[in-house]
Amino acid sequence: MRTKRFMLAAVCALLFFCDSAGPLTAGPDSGRLDLPPVSNAVLANGIRLFYVPDDLPQITIIVTVGYGRLYEKRETAGLSDLLASTMSLGGSTGYPGATLHEAIDSMGGRLSVSASWESVTISIRVLERFREEAFAIAADIAARPNIEQVYLDNASGLVIDSIKRKYDNPFELAFEKAREIIFEGQGYGAVPTEEKIRSYSRALVQDAWKTHFAGRNMMIGVSSSIDFSEAERLCRKHFSGIHPGAPVRYETDNGKIREQVNRVRGKVFLYRKDIPQSTVVVGTVAPDIRNPGVLSLDLMNYILGGGSFSSRLMEDIRVKRGMAYAVQSVCRPRYRTGVFLAYAQTENRQAGEVLGLLVGNIERMAQEPVAGRELTWAQGAISNAFVFRFDTPMEILSNYLEIAYNELPEDYYKTYLGRLNRVSAGEIASESAQLLKPGLVMLVVGHPSVEADLKRFGEVVIIE
Repeated sequence: MRTKRFMLAAVCALLFFCDSAGPLTAGPDSGRLDLPPVSNAVLANGIRLFYVPDDLPQITIIVTVGYGRLYEKRETAGLSDLLASTMSLGGSTGYPGATLHEAIDSMGGRLSVSASWESVTISIRVLERFREEAFAIAADIAARPNIEQVYLDNASGLVIDSIKRKYDNPFELAFEKAREIIFEGQGYGAVPTEEKIRSYSRALVQDAWKTHFAGRNMMIGVSSSIDFSEAERLCRKHFSGIHPGAPVRYETDNGKIREQVNRVRGKVFLYRKDIPQSTVVVGTVAPDIRNPGVLSLDLMNYILGGGSFSSRLMEDIRVKRGMAYAVQSVCRPRYRTGVFLAYAQTENRQAGEVLGLLVGNIERMAQEPVAGRELTWAQGAISNAFVFRFDTPMEILSNYLEIAYNELPEDYYKTYLGRLNRVSAGEIASESAQLLKPGLVMLVVGHPSVEADLKRFGEVVIIE
């Protein structure tokens, strides 16, 4: 069985919007990108279909619903992953258990059911001549998942194994602990545990499926050599029976999150682990994707630590001082909230110094405008790489759908480069100051011996 944990990751954050795809071209204005339109339709039950043609004789069907880790609370952390794993193992009433995977194998196809931050996604890819079977299988999994206790128990074991493996990865563990503190265990900070996963009942998992796998909360993306009219016909034939339900969006309060970050500023959180090197992380809540300052923060992050070997963190901490094995920053805005994190991995004896360098470089972004050459470099680098976000049919479809899910203007990506290149150094400093206003959460996963050196930054709080 060729089953991938997730196929076409770019479609993970999908959920709504968008006529036949043509070539990707630059508009008359160098700051504008002319994207191929995507064909779309809406079923009577609210399901939205999006289609982009593909020259290959294949069909890829993506069924995605608005549900994922950002929808979870402390009490339900890991539930979306458990649901996805149960659906993958149990199949559907029409294709239960191994029958599902045997059917996919017989077509030489690929199947995955997975959860991400903002979606649970069913993905099927087969040869074009098996399109009828593929639509039937995808619809049956979405409408009639086989959530039997035996499959739920097996799925629980898989999710628990992934939780245990996380504790062997200091990098992943540090990011999770930092998010948990920033978001107080909710949404971005909801952390699944073995005890929680074992406590989730079959009724709870079924309720999560029933609430979220509804027409108005579902999108279907199709990329294929078949034409749009055939894709629409098959979609209506197999998916019209799904109940309409209602769209579901996660709730968050960024003001409250900023207050939480401010409450813990001046503290250093230490997760003690007997390892030869420390992972140092600092971070805070970032604005949502519709915030007008997001492009300024994109550039800030690229200059700070997202721009590979030319970024400030890489140059200062690794190249100049040789103090880090890895160093980077990330700023990820999403529908209702976002997160900013910077990290470095270093020897335990250097953890305190590296923490100071991380914080100092980040604060400098708000204290003084970036140099003109840095701004020009970052704008040029992002602009030059931008077109590669649209180099496959599914990536084109994904970006259109992301626009709709996030309720952005339809021309968001078409005008992205022009808007990016109009951002000034002053705007970057201003938005950085706003980002850092509540302070930074500081966290280290490292050997107990690092505690003494960390005290120069404030109270050291031991966490588990």
